[in-house]
Amino acid sequence: MKKSLPILLLLLTLSCSSESTTVSYQEQATSFLNQVPASNPLGTSSLFYQDLSYGSAERNTFDLMVPQNGNAIGIVVFFHGGSFLFNDKSDTYEEPFASIVTNLLNQNVAVVNANYSFLNSSNSVGLTTSLSDGTLLLNHVRSIAFGLDLNANKIILSGASSGAGISLWNGLQAEHNQGVLGIVALATQSSYNLYKWETLFPNISVDQITQSNTEFQMLFNLFYGGPNPTQAQLDTVDFIEFLDPSDPELYLYNTAGNEVLRTDGSIDLDVLYHSIRHSDALRGKAIEEGFSTSGAFQETPDDFVLRLLE
Repeated sequence: MKKSLPILLLLLTLSCSSESTTVSYQEQATSFLNQVPASNPLGTSSLFYQDLSYGSAERNTFDLMVPQNGNAIGIVVFFHGGSFLFNDKSDTYEEPFASIVTNLLNQNVAVVNANYSFLNSSNSVGLTTSLSDGTLLLNHVRSIAFGLDLNANKIILSGASSGAGISLWNGLQAEHNQGVLGIVALATQSSYNLYKWETLFPNISVDQITQSNTEFQMLFNLFYGGPNPTQAQLDTVDFIEFLDPSDPELYLYNTAGNEVLRTDGSIDLDVLYHSIRHSDALRGKAIEEGFSTSGAFQETPDDFVLRLLE
């Protein structure tokens, strides 16, 4: 009996030691990110880590929401809209996005919600800076995925307006889209070669709009660093031409109409930027390349995400 006592004590010691070193997922994430979770603005039970950094520029920040107990089924990366000049990731915590994100969080999806450099940010050299911030964020998400028990091979890129463009530009290039299963593009443009918009709206001339509309002129010049872009600059951002059957599945949803010219002859910029003609062009190109797309007539954006991740 005396011989068995030390063994019993040893087993009890090892058992207690094992239990004392058990780390919860929240402790794991908090230690890895070196940040205590904040109050979630959506009121869900998911852990909320705010204003994390993914680069050196001022707007290279993101929020991360992960299931409280881990076990995320995938990652959704969201980029806000705002013509590459306005708004913030906080827009995502308001409708119509809040209910979509809340549903995803309730289904154990991790959500990355990002800012990116504006066209007029101090570090910007034009549109490619904003687009490349998406690449920088994606690489950072992949780099931290293992430490947070996230699956870097189950990523959905998503965004609204300019954010949709960042998602498409990155998600449709093989050198950037490793692990990307789908792209949700809401109120999207079809290309950032703005001259291609003339084929969508036959009654407009981009050069004429640039001359007559100061807001569009400013955007055009900031896009390309001046009024005379080279063909190489236009090709670099012409993401509709990147589409091929190897690309992730697309969810496209635009609601703005077709008439870009108002009755007084002025330009309706909301229609110019967000017309259903843009989503129709992307959908048509996908069909031409031999693969189908999804949209509001088939399923909701969150159903699309869950279908691909599950």
